Amino acid sequence: MKAVIVIPARYASTRFPGKPLVPIAGVSLIQRVYQQASKARRADSVYVATDDGRIADHVRSFGGRVAQPDGDFQSGTDRIAASLDLLDGSFDQVVNVQGDEPLIDSRSIDAVIETLQSTGVDMATLACPFEDESERRSGDVVKVVTDLQGVALYFSRAPLAGARRHVGLYGYQTQVLRTLAALPASPLERAESLEQLRALQNGFRIRVLQTDKPHFGVDRPEDVLRVEQELARHG
Repeated sequence: MKAVIVIPARYASTRFPGKPLVPIAGVSLIQRVYQQASKARRADSVYVATDDGRIADHVRSFGGRVAQPDGDFQSGTDRIAASLDLLDGSFDQVVNVQGDEPLIDSRSIDAVIETLQSTGVDMATLACPFEDESERRSGDVVKVVTDLQGVALYFSRAPLAGARRHVGLYGYQTQVLRTLAALPASPLERAESLEQLRALQNGFRIRVLQTDKPHFGVDRPEDVLRVEQELARHG
């Protein structure tokens, strides 16, 4: 079986326009995400899926692969699904690594791919502990709760009892991704602005793997300094 990583990246972010190109300790956000994703041993290829020529040119400048599907997409999942037929080759699994996770752990990506390939589960994702109480309350931080077997029950931006911090990574069986992209946005997806709720409301199972390694996403300009401090802390 073959797996591909696709990183969705758009320029027009509401909270942080031009975010993929912002420098973090001298290296763009999208390049840092691409470099981390490229360390995953179980992935056969890595691509950036974007609608913006500036991002595409930048990714090519550091040797990255790009897919540029036509159209407007309501989520990163939809953009990735539209990119599938533009990739070199066919793949059994697709991993969506969010373009705002510069510290994503490649071992976690490998764990998601291994779970998809060994269990055949529809989807897999990650969760880690909250850093502090402010994260637990923040609407920018997505929370997830699971059943006793580690299958997702719900995702929310609101505080949830027994929740952990959701990490911006989704793994799909390729056919599951194609099916999801063909479905309309679900009521809960629209209410929470969380694309994974489309999968839950349509009966797909999402295995949530637990990791103790913290992940710092870049949602707003002030998050850049936090990531730079974490990079400096770990050399």
